[in-house]
Amino acid sequence: MFFEEVINIIKEISDPESAEEWDNSGVQINVGEKKIRKVLIALDITKDIVIEAKDNNVDLIITHHPLIFDHLRKVDSNVIIGNYIVELIKAEISVYAAHTDFDKAAGGNNDYIASILKLTNVKKFDGNSIGTVGELFVRMSFEEVCSYVKDSLKSKNINAVGSPWATVRKVGICSGAAGSKDMIDKAVDLGCELYITGDVKYHDAQYAAEKGICLIDAGHYGTEKFFIENFTAKLKEKTGDSLEIIPSTLNLDPFKSM
Repeated sequence: MFFEEVINIIKEISDPESAEEWDNSGVQINVGEKKIRKVLIALDITKDIVIEAKDNNVDLIITHHPLIFDHLRKVDSNVIIGNYIVELIKAEISVYAAHTDFDKAAGGNNDYIASILKLTNVKKFDGNSIGTVGELFVRMSFEEVCSYVKDSLKSKNINAVGSPWATVRKVGICSGAAGSKDMIDKAVDLGCELYITGDVKYHDAQYAAEKGICLIDAGHYGTEKFFIENFTAKLKEKTGDSLEIIPSTLNLDPFKSM
């Protein structure tokens, strides 16, 4: 398959037009209309991911987080992002990012977490906002829910806000860094008794406590590591044997339990 053919298939899975305005989903590097035979699926572009891609002779990397996010004034091999860009172009490897559009997509990051937690009555947050809401199969105490979420998401640790004796049934989910007051308000307005996200700031955690909603911070990596297995399965379903799709085996969680 050629580059544009693969990109069109990716857009069927996750429409970049639905991404948030501040985002940079879509093509990050296009080395030309070459034959795409091998694709690496990864969460981020790092030095080790570049090495993994080169070692596997891939033609395209599909990531969740964009390689080029902030305004790029120049490509300089002496800085981290510039070095990755130079190395990838030299190796003739293109890059595509499916970021907030895949968070919103049917079966995307948030829906996938909902399926792992076996939520029922699953639907999107209102309008075009990121987020999924659903119900646990049974009402649980918050203490029980914390154990259930930690085990289900295979999390090393989680941070929790709320009384252990509070009871929870309706759950809001937004993977990544979505612990802002606005997102907490949306979860509250939808009647959620628990909101699951990552990268929650101190004052936002205090805000959730004041609003009376339970909160679980399962980490940015902890809520988005599923992108690799999820996107791999979706792309394989669309392309069959036309591509060799390689899920990255690298653990990119920068945090270590000490």
